[in-house]
Amino acid sequence: MTENTERKKKNTKKKRRFSIIKILILIILLLGFIGAGAVGGLVVATLKSTKPIDPSKIYTILDENSFILDKEGNLIEKVERSDGTRTIVKYDAIPQNLKDAFIAIEDQEFFNHKGINPKRIIKSAIDVVKAGGNPVSGGSTITQQLAKNLYLTHDKTYTRKIKEAYYAFQLEKHLRKEQIFEAYMNTAHFGGGANGVQAAAFTFFSKDVSELDLAECALIAGLTQHPSKYSPLKTLRKEDVDPEKHYIVDDSDEIYTIVYDDRYKDRQQLVLRIMKNKNMITEEEYNQAINEDMKPRLKPGKQQNQGISSFFVDLVKQDVIEALKKELGKTDEEALDMLYNQGLRIYSTMDLKIQKSLENAYQDSKNFPSLVAKKDGAGNLINNNSKAILMYKKENLINDKEELMIPKNDYKYDTAGNLVLLKGKRLSFEPLYENGEVKGIQVLAKDIYIQNAAKEYLMLKGGAVRIPAQHKQYDEQKNLVVSKEFLDANPQFFQKDSNGNLLISKDNYSMSDRGVIQPQSSMVIMDYRSGEIKALVGGRDIRGRKLYNRATNPRQPGSSIKPLSVYTPALDNGWTAADIVDDVPNYDHSGRMWPKNYYNAFWGLSNLREGVQWSMNVMAVKVAERVGVNTSVEYLKKMGITTIDEKGGTNDLNLAAMALGGMTRGISPLEMTAAYGSLANQGVYVKPKSFIKITDREGNLILENGGYKNRVVSPEVAYIITDMMRSVVTAGTGQRAKLDQGNANIPVAGKTGTTSDNYDAWFVGYTPYYVGAVWIGNDVQIELASGSAMSAQLWKTVMAQVHQGLPPKNFEKPQNVISVQIDKISGKLPTELSQRDPRGSQVRTELFVKGTEPKEFDDLHVEVEIDTSTGKLATPYCPPTLIERRVFVRRPIPYNPSANNGIVPRDFPYEVPTAECDVHSHFNQGTPIDGSPTVPVPGIIDSIPNLDLNNLTEDPQPAN
Repeated sequence: MTENTERKKKNTKKKRRFSIIKILILIILLLGFIGAGAVGGLVVATLKSTKPIDPSKIYTILDENSFILDKEGNLIEKVERSDGTRTIVKYDAIPQNLKDAFIAIEDQEFFNHKGINPKRIIKSAIDVVKAGGNPVSGGSTITQQLAKNLYLTHDKTYTRKIKEAYYAFQLEKHLRKEQIFEAYMNTAHFGGGANGVQAAAFTFFSKDVSELDLAECALIAGLTQHPSKYSPLKTLRKEDVDPEKHYIVDDSDEIYTIVYDDRYKDRQQLVLRIMKNKNMITEEEYNQAINEDMKPRLKPGKQQNQGISSFFVDLVKQDVIEALKKELGKTDEEALDMLYNQGLRIYSTMDLKIQKSLENAYQDSKNFPSLVAKKDGAGNLINNNSKAILMYKKENLINDKEELMIPKNDYKYDTAGNLVLLKGKRLSFEPLYENGEVKGIQVLAKDIYIQNAAKEYLMLKGGAVRIPAQHKQYDEQKNLVVSKEFLDANPQFFQKDSNGNLLISKDNYSMSDRGVIQPQSSMVIMDYRSGEIKALVGGRDIRGRKLYNRATNPRQPGSSIKPLSVYTPALDNGWTAADIVDDVPNYDHSGRMWPKNYYNAFWGLSNLREGVQWSMNVMAVKVAERVGVNTSVEYLKKMGITTIDEKGGTNDLNLAAMALGGMTRGISPLEMTAAYGSLANQGVYVKPKSFIKITDREGNLILENGGYKNRVVSPEVAYIITDMMRSVVTAGTGQRAKLDQGNANIPVAGKTGTTSDNYDAWFVGYTPYYVGAVWIGNDVQIELASGSAMSAQLWKTVMAQVHQGLPPKNFEKPQNVISVQIDKISGKLPTELSQRDPRGSQVRTELFVKGTEPKEFDDLHVEVEIDTSTGKLATPYCPPTLIERRVFVRRPIPYNPSANNGIVPRDFPYEVPTAECDVHSHFNQGTPIDGSPTVPVPGIIDSIPNLDLNNLTEDPQPAN
């Protein structure tokens, strides 16, 4: 009985366990069916929305780059890869090692599967689980990757993977494996704009794909998973290069340096190891390839864009990449891939006609000033003031064997046998800091110049001298000491010629091989209503690679900053164009006379309009001081200026920077154009843009560039400052920019700007149609023979073509702007005396925002009696026949030339005399000039009101 009971209990437990198992199986099956149903539903829904493809047209797609178009859809430029073309490499022309390398690292079962690899999909699914449900890479076959490259984005979504698998099946159905592999090799992305193995071979090794050896093949094959991570090249700005840490691959560019990056090595070695394990290469081949030093093999190919328009196209590419990242959330690699590999149609803002007019002007050297080239006895260019060498004549630094020469007087040996290179000579020794401490020394060759057939100066940028860090240090005088140990181990590094000069071979120093013409220049033309850049030139050099765009890089603006930082804030904060400032010598806190006016002339009592018209420095400083430096900064920022330095010991929070344009970094011509555009556009700033929209190859909209705008000032203030700058062009410092004699048919408003010693020359101006900025200057501080007048002339030369055929048009005047007659000396309402000023009538019509016009009458003009024989105030003793009533001006604050080094402002002769006639008085006896007897009146001198006895005999000094 007990045994039966026990048996029954055991059977019951077994049945219960079996039931539980059955239930679990049913649940798993049910979940599987539900999951399969959900997956199936997702697949069906995705495939319904998937566009059909025609694999037979694959080579049409392969040959289709992205295109940059103008606003009307006309082709400007094909977005080309690093080799400048989209060369299709046939399957048979691809080296076997390269084929095997890709098969090894990307898809070892490629020739066996039907488009997808189930094993890799399962592995990828496991990776997804490990990654918390987020899709990860690793499951795609070469066929799937080709489908993605040709037809899809790189978004990591389930729907994209479904479409990718579907397209892979379609490709496998219609194409042979060799065709698929060939297409993949011509679309794979390798970074830096290189798509396809031919572009990769050129980008990294400057050779045809057929010339690649095993080590190079493995390196290229290892790039595709993550090009930016595994690239052997890195591009840095020159100031970020540390020769002690970086191996310099290419230093020929004037701004950037390409250095070696060893992060590719693990990936390259993995490719080689798989190839060996799969018997694709021998052990000997593996060992040879894995030990190859790739540094000397890297020779980055350079795209040779022809035409200045590449400056504009480069900007478009840059802006497109930034927009794709910001608006669509793309990574750098994804944005680059879209630009170079997905057949985008980019509608730029360029106006081809305007761009060509601008380019034509920049190809004519007559449009640019010459240099005030001061030279020393050896022909080196020197600074006018310090006499320091700015650029060496090439023959003085580089011999005919391209060896860098160090004269025997520029070095010595110390008692230990170390080489001491003396400071301040043909080499410079720049300390490299880390956390405030000197961690190394960068040795650089100085810049050199050559002259072309037209005797124009071309600058070649000096680069690093490759002396290892451990073998160089400063001595107490900051000379560079090169260790004897290095000299003994490298006897060929420093050679000596028969004259005792040291020679450094081309392999051991760098120097740009492309001369950059001087002076340089840039210009931007923009439609200020839309922010669309219509034309842009970033430099005069029209050949070769365009890396440094002077249109987007800042330079000191000089006086061209004044309307933005001084007069616009002033008008917006209660000042008027009629307000008066006395333009006489000004002194800083240390008692130094500052600033100087142009030609060292002072204008005296002047209104703000005249201050802008004649670019008065003293007035700008006085107004800016009262407006406030922080207010100036605020307005510049609202106008889109991003290069204001507000931190550190040397910054822009001072009058020299905000009133006179002596900024730490400066302002770029592009930002200057847009800032002036805010005044032309009735006070509304519009951020400049280089493209309007991006579509795919079928015309579907990907991204629209809506732009950004904000109000800076009211339309009334913008109109008045515009009219003030119109005076600059009509009759001031910018007269060369006039498009017609009276500056009336299509008026120009603008401002000149010249920095100290004529290093930078600007003209920024606008019409009722466009705004444009011209900068002319040098890449080193060499004086221009002509300043802002040449910039204004170049602006006119270009803009005359741009405006040809456009109908006359004026700036739109707001209703709230009124015209009122004023006395220009006082800024108040005129009186009868205003008409009788000895210089002629001082009554003019001025513009005001309604409510700000003057209410008081002129009180600076006065009428007094003078003795015509002495020019002094008449006394009762002066003969009536010599007395005449004349009109003068009485300054609110008296000016004394003797207290200002004898400097006399231009209006000083019209100042009311302060001294009385001392020829006709009761002290003088005898016969007056007219023959009548003198009638003394005792005590009369004490009765003359406001008489300053101390100035009784003081004559006003004549004007200079």
